[in-house]
Amino acid sequence: MKSLKDCEYTAFISYAHADDTLCYRWVTSFRTELEQALRAQLRGLPLPRMHLSGDNGPVSGRLSDELQRRIEASFAMIIVVHENYAQSTWCLKELEYFKSLFGDDGVQQRLYILALSESPMLSVSGGRAWQQLMPGGEQLWLPFFDANDPTRPLDVYMGPGLVANAFRVPFERLRNDFAAKLKKSAALLAQPNAQAAGATRAEPADAALAVLDVVLPGLGAAPEGSAATAATAAASLAATAAASAAAKTASAPLWLGFVPPAAAAALDAAAVRLQHSGLSVRRLISDAVMNDFAELAQAQTLVLAFDDSAPTMAGLRPGGHLQVQYEAWLNQHKPADKLFWLDLREAGAGRSNTAESPSAAYVKQLGVAALDIEALLDALRPPADVLAARAVTLGVRIYIESNRHERTLWEPLGEQIQRKWDDMFRNLRPAQIPPLTLRARGLPVDQLDSFPSLDDADGVVLLWGKKTSDALVAQIDKVEKKTAPGRDAPPGIVAYLMPPQQSSEPMPAWGWQVLRFDARDEDHIDVLDEEQDQLKRFLKKVLQRRRLREGTGA
Repeated sequence: MKSLKDCEYTAFISYAHADDTLCYRWVTSFRTELEQALRAQLRGLPLPRMHLSGDNGPVSGRLSDELQRRIEASFAMIIVVHENYAQSTWCLKELEYFKSLFGDDGVQQRLYILALSESPMLSVSGGRAWQQLMPGGEQLWLPFFDANDPTRPLDVYMGPGLVANAFRVPFERLRNDFAAKLKKSAALLAQPNAQAAGATRAEPADAALAVLDVVLPGLGAAPEGSAATAATAAASLAATAAASAAAKTASAPLWLGFVPPAAAAALDAAAVRLQHSGLSVRRLISDAVMNDFAELAQAQTLVLAFDDSAPTMAGLRPGGHLQVQYEAWLNQHKPADKLFWLDLREAGAGRSNTAESPSAAYVKQLGVAALDIEALLDALRPPADVLAARAVTLGVRIYIESNRHERTLWEPLGEQIQRKWDDMFRNLRPAQIPPLTLRARGLPVDQLDSFPSLDDADGVVLLWGKKTSDALVAQIDKVEKKTAPGRDAPPGIVAYLMPPQQSSEPMPAWGWQVLRFDARDEDHIDVLDEEQDQLKRFLKKVLQRRRLREGTGA
């Protein structure tokens, strides 16, 4: 799970906006008190703000990409259950996405459930959707309702600025537990050997599922025990450290400033282009003004975009929202050469007009270069050596299915694939081949709907064990809908497990390559000898996809 230093939000507070209104801004007051109490208890520990899910406004449909990002960027989740929450599926979607990212450990360690009334809480926790997310009811909830009237939330205040005693008891229980976990996360980072310890114990790269890294051997190893071996090892360690440092710089998130609503669609399109080029993109919102742009404290690059839309905040600054964000960047002593100006206007449109838009005029007044999306991509594209280093650090990612019948078979199958990967690329330098990375719980197909997409996969392996051919077809269809279409889709194979399947002849699988695996010993699953070459071809396609995705060539 993510450490505190890697989070934009201390907690993501999930609730129904109507409940906050119904209860005289109870959730808003709770966030204020919790933020203040945690800062007082953890003096000297910088805490990012807490995010209210209601800030985003929507109450139905699918979770937006921005909302998913904010859940992923949070250290913990706090769910507030009252009448409107019980009637909404939206908050359950937020919880579902949280669990898909943080797993069972996140549910047990970083999830707090507050009940503002008893009946809605019992209704939600007794529902089928909740039971699927919380099997066995392992997650306890904290009652914040009046024991004498379980339909009424506890008053946060007994008077102006005075916290009510009844509210204080469950509040301090939550605060103390949360503070201890935040403090522990900070303490682990402060340990001198924390980074070294992390090399032997894998943490989830994206707070969803742990990953297992296999570092490939080098080229031309010297005889064991020789001085050359020590020199080679030292050089390898130095190269790995340099690669890691370069990759860390290359993978730092790029921040996009906020724009007027009329320019939002154009900025969304630009963000997609940037992401497809391999950049990690994050977005500022106008609310950042309220916390003095705290999000920019760790930012390394900022892009401010403009078009012909009327500027916002013009009453605050002559340059409107652009000037506010520009000054915030400089006030945080950020380098001016890491601030880029993106011209969202179509080529030739508006640029030849005699009267420039206020935003374009402000940028021109600054005397800075305004870039179109192509020029911005060129300016942000890392050099080739950094791209290679980033590929080594990120590794190749293969999803291997797990399902209710074969929940553990993915692991021995993955170990065999790792060995094949090592054997194939043993004679190449580590700097040329990224390490192989497997999802430590495989790909739970019965939970696939909770995955936003599988576009981060470089390869997918499905299991054909106890399922019928019809079930396999449905599964393939479900996976393909989660990946990019056509040639951009990650390569995939079907592992035909023998037993329980019996056919000794190659099997078709609707466009997917089917490879037969001997599964008589579940601890040592391996592909049949006559299909070794086909597995190698699959792994070569996996490597090719990673290189293309990282921009290092085929």
